[in-house]
Amino acid sequence: MSSNLLPIITQKDLESICLTKTGSGFALRAFHAPRNTDVSLKLLTRQNATERDLKALLEEVAGTQRIIQCKRLMPLLGICQFQGVLGIVSEWMHHGCLHALIHEHELYPQLPFPLCVRILSDVAEGLSYLHGLEQLILHHSLKPSNVLLDLEYRAKISDYGLATWRKQQVRSLLQNCNNHSCWDLLCLSPEILQGGNFSQEGDVYSFGMMCWEVLSRQKPFKNKKTLLEAVTGVCSGMHPGIEPEFIPQSLPHRNKLLHLIVLCWHQEPSYRPSAAECKALLQDVLSTYRKEEISDAIYNLMHAKDCAVAAAKGPGSHVLGTDIHNLEVIYNENSSGPRKELNLKAQGLANIRLENGAEKFSSDVSQPALLSNNPLDAALGKGVRLPVFQSSSKEPSPPPPSSVSTYLVPNPSVSGGSTLPFWKEAESRKQPPPPQFGQGPGHSPSYSKLQNNWTENTSTGHYSRQKSCSILACGRETILSCMTEGRLNHLLDVLRSQQLLSRMDYEMITSFPTLTGRARALLDTCLNLGEKASQTVVNVLSASKCTPLLQSLQMNAVN
Repeated sequence: MSSNLLPIITQKDLESICLTKTGSGFALRAFHAPRNTDVSLKLLTRQNATERDLKALLEEVAGTQRIIQCKRLMPLLGICQFQGVLGIVSEWMHHGCLHALIHEHELYPQLPFPLCVRILSDVAEGLSYLHGLEQLILHHSLKPSNVLLDLEYRAKISDYGLATWRKQQVRSLLQNCNNHSCWDLLCLSPEILQGGNFSQEGDVYSFGMMCWEVLSRQKPFKNKKTLLEAVTGVCSGMHPGIEPEFIPQSLPHRNKLLHLIVLCWHQEPSYRPSAAECKALLQDVLSTYRKEEISDAIYNLMHAKDCAVAAAKGPGSHVLGTDIHNLEVIYNENSSGPRKELNLKAQGLANIRLENGAEKFSSDVSQPALLSNNPLDAALGKGVRLPVFQSSSKEPSPPPPSSVSTYLVPNPSVSGGSTLPFWKEAESRKQPPPPQFGQGPGHSPSYSKLQNNWTENTSTGHYSRQKSCSILACGRETILSCMTEGRLNHLLDVLRSQQLLSRMDYEMITSFPTLTGRARALLDTCLNLGEKASQTVVNVLSASKCTPLLQSLQMNAVN
């Protein structure tokens, strides 16, 4: 099969595929070598899918992308096919999804109202664009986990233009409500839950539910004991509460926003506003705030998140208790200790066990019934092993990996099982060891040693990815001479926001008493983390107004 509209991404293009977790589910994350960037891989398949079904789905995805030109919609980078499994590849969004921003109360104690309005305005803009196309496109399942956030916390709608796949998914969920993901049905309008057709009005209803969830920071109908009770209530006209206990009385523009939400919920679809009208109202509210206020809100949000992470005690432990149908998540970096390999069967990704210290966690990770009983067999193989990092008091713990803590690796002990198709042997991609700073702030690895590390990294064949490392090494002294507290803190913020710098590395860098010591530690760490971290530093420094620094970077880039 060939789409002729979207590039086909081959197995060789995807490296370091890993299963990552966030507040809303699991995701497949990979490194796309040709673009030198992290990507998200979403697998689309269903039980007993035929060649004809896959071809129709591929053409639908590719046809949608051909006409999309809106910055509020998440573009696809390509399509990946392997042994009957179709996947869509998109850019990895480092700030995750709106669902995590809303419901991770410990990480985000406060959500600045101007930022909330801008996010909702972005979503309304994207939805209005889809509904305004000559060839109408419906979303079918607009919810917080399908809204992704970029580095500036601008929203992008994902998973649109998948009408065939989404209808099959909803039908399956309605018939087989046996896992937590079925509660996502509550974002759908009453007429759809009663078997009606999808429509623009149905998308607007979902948008109204999203607005309520953002402003209340609660999940709708959480007081209902069963999904059946909640769905029955929705079909009979029940809505989430709008009292002050849900939507604070002090909320700016409260009456105007509640009026919009109530109209979006209207039981009669024809009374609901259009997406364009939602966009106009939200942009009107947003216009009352200056850009500086929004920038300050984002800075305060990120600062509060960093403080919350720094205040966390002990290694993070997670119960893997949801499906992997949403791929917009943030990985966990807090695992440490000796690696322990566990058997993981791909059939439904069930019975995953994590052990952390003396505590043990287990969960049943189920999938929607629309997927095959073992939908990842072709792509993930019948058996894989998850390395899990376990703390131990008997042996010193080695440093955690510099990228992600959990990798999918082939299990040679499982007979007859294929391995992950996009996997490349870990031995060919080993990261260089972390920097050693045992000799004090003034110490740094020699250039020859770093150069050897870069040479070893080129064993994967990507020589172009070593350019930024060379620029940092050659321009080291100029960078140190031009470094200020402001530039250093900005670099740390950017690296942390892109999840390129672990908490351990951050604490090590900031522990040095002098600015020069902290700057040296930052450069050494980035050089050892590899090209992506180094490239980020080069990009940030290139925007600096320091003339000697710019000249040095330009000279080293040419050389």
